[in-house]
Amino acid sequence: MARERVTATRALCMRGYLLTALFSVWINLIYGIKIQAIPKYPVVNKPVTLSVSGVSGAIRSFSWYSSSAIWNSSLILSYNPTSNPVETQGPKYFPRASSFSNGSLRISKLFTTDRGYYTVQIQAESSTQETINLPVYVPLAKPTIKIASRRPMKYEEVTLSCDSDTSREIQRYSWSRINGPFPSGVKFWENNRTMTIPRIIPSDVGQYQCETENPVSKNISEPYTLSLYCVCVEPCSCTGVCVAIVGSVLILSAIILLLMRNKYVSVQTTGQANRHDGTAHNHNGTRGQNTTEGPSYPEYSTVDSGYTVSSFPPDSSEQTLMNRYTVKVPIQWQICSLGDVAKRADLLPIFYGWAILGESRVIRSFGPGSKRSNYNDGHRQ
Repeated sequence: MARERVTATRALCMRGYLLTALFSVWINLIYGIKIQAIPKYPVVNKPVTLSVSGVSGAIRSFSWYSSSAIWNSSLILSYNPTSNPVETQGPKYFPRASSFSNGSLRISKLFTTDRGYYTVQIQAESSTQETINLPVYVPLAKPTIKIASRRPMKYEEVTLSCDSDTSREIQRYSWSRINGPFPSGVKFWENNRTMTIPRIIPSDVGQYQCETENPVSKNISEPYTLSLYCVCVEPCSCTGVCVAIVGSVLILSAIILLLMRNKYVSVQTTGQANRHDGTAHNHNGTRGQNTTEGPSYPEYSTVDSGYTVSSFPPDSSEQTLMNRYTVKVPIQWQICSLGDVAKRADLLPIFYGWAILGESRVIRSFGPGSKRSNYNDGHRQ
C-alpha cells in the first residue's frame, strides 16, 4: 500500500512538472519575446534600437547574432551581468553596436550593409530566442521620365520609363497626367515603372509625371511633355519649277547670243582690216592722188568725219617711225605730219591720249607722193 501511494504521488508530481513545462511553452508561444525596431523605419546614417520585450523572469544572459540562426561564427556580442566585463565581443562585432541590460541591441549609425537578419538568444526562467529582419531605408532622389523613341510618330507604340538614381530603394511607382485622362489602352509594367501607349494619337500628347515612394520618402518628377512628330509633305507646286526652267532658258539664250555677237564683230573687224591692207597696196603705185578720194574708203571720208588724213613719203623718217601709218586726228588741230606734232609739243599729250583711248584711228598710207588733204569746218578746200 505504502509503495503504491508513493508511486501515485510521484506520478502526480511528474504530471505537475510536465503541465508546468507545457504551460511555459504555451505562454512563450503566445506571449513570447518580441523584437521591435525603433524607429519603425530605420534610415541610413541614423541610429536604430532592436528592442526586446516579453521576457519572463530575470535575464541571466543573452547573445546577439547577425543571422537567422544561432551560429558561433555570426556572434556579434554576448552579455552576462555576472561576468567581467559584462559584454563579450564575437566574430561579427562592429564598434557601432552596443547592448542594454534588458537584452536590446543598439546600432548608432546605420549603413545599407547592416540590412539583414538579427537573432537574440535570452537565458531567463527559460531559454528563448527571436529573429528580426532589419530594413535600412534610403531617401529617394528625384525621378526623371525617359522615352524609348525620341521622335514618336502617329500610331506608333510609345514607352515611358520612370528612372531614379535610387531605384533600388523604390517600393512604389505611380503615374499621373496633367489636365487629362490616361490614353486608351495604356499598360503599366515592372511594378508600374514603365508606361506603354500601344498606338499614340494626337489626343495623347501632353504632360506626364511619375512618382516614387518608399516608407521614408516620396518624390515626383518634373512634368514631361509627350509630343507627336510627323513627316509633313506639302503638295508640289509647278510655279517654282516653271520659273526656274524659263529663267535657265533665258540665261542660256543670252549667253549664246552674246557669243554669236562677239564672233560676228571679230569676223567683221578682221575683214575690214584685210580690205584696208589690200586697198593700201593698190594705192601705193598711184602718186599725187588725194588720200580721201575714191569709193574704197567710205568709212574714212572727210566729208562727214571732221578729221584730216596725212601721209608720208616712203623714204621719210616719219614713215619709218610710223611704219607707214598715218594718224587721224580732229581737224581743229591742223596736224598733217609727225613733224607738225613734234613742233607742237603742247599737243603731244593730247595726241598720245587720243591714240591710247581709241579716239584716233590708224590707217595705211596711200604710198609715196600722196597729197595731204586739209579741211576746215568739215569742207574740202
